Amino acid sequence: MKTKSIIIVIVLIISFINCNAQNEKKEADFPELKGLYLGQKSPGKTSEVFAPGVISRDDYFEHSAAVFSPDLSEVYWAGKPNGARYFEISFMKEINGKWTEPEIVFSHQKYSFRNPVFSYDGNKLFFDSRNDIWFVERNGDGWSEAVQVSSIINIDASETLRSITKNGSIYFSRYNANASREGRKHEVYVSRKINGNYSKPKKLGKHVNSDDTRELGLFVAPDESYMIIEVSKEDKTSPEFYIIYKQSDGLWSHRIKLNLGWGLFPSVSPDGKYLFYMSREGINWVNTSFIEELKPKNLK
Repeated sequence: MKTKSIIIVIVLIISFINCNAQNEKKEADFPELKGLYLGQKSPGKTSEVFAPGVISRDDYFEHSAAVFSPDLSEVYWAGKPNGARYFEISFMKEINGKWTEPEIVFSHQKYSFRNPVFSYDGNKLFFDSRNDIWFVERNGDGWSEAVQVSSIINIDASETLRSITKNGSIYFSRYNANASREGRKHEVYVSRKINGNYSKPKKLGKHVNSDDTRELGLFVAPDESYMIIEVSKEDKTSPEFYIIYKQSDGLWSHRIKLNLGWGLFPSVSPDGKYLFYMSREGINWVNTSFIEELKPKNLK
């Protein structure tokens, strides 16, 4: 009996040592990341993969931009392990000057979480799941339970979150499988925040909802001075980005193409310096100097 007890103790000690060794190896394998944007070298006018091996990984299918909190201390993105069915939202946080390892914050065995977007003040995180738009609020170091954003936005169709402005307006796309071709199955809307409530969504005009292309992803500047749109032909091939500007009459300008190649889910960083988006290689980023360079002279 005594011999058996000694053997059990030895096994437990070996297991403990192996577990600690594995944890130490895992920690050792993860790079020390410090500074803004995970300490990554800033890109110029040529797009580059963001945080390769950390956020953009070979064993993972990234499916959003990298979305940073207003104070740039947190980053969220959507994706899934290769071979998995449902998308999940992961995050990293800067603590005492050092970035934590990626952790999954929203996931489920039967549905996806996609398109994370911060409110302007960073106190809410919005995303879409189960064909509706949801949000959570900061609760200490974590988040509250998820709540549907509004029944005036989430109707009997599929709503996908795109962008939230400084005044709380929500830009989103709606897919209505029952719509006729004339009514367009995919359309982009905006719902304004008025006295704490969301207004009836208004469909955007022809410079956004065009007749000959399909618009899905988009980013709207916090002050709504410009918009970056993901555009593809009806055959869904070769999605590319275009930029349009708010004119003095309140209408949007004509589209100007961005020479960034294939891309989805545009999102500009809170400081306005970088455009993040999904590429074929993972999540890319590029300097946003083009925003001012391409702006029509009459708007400068």
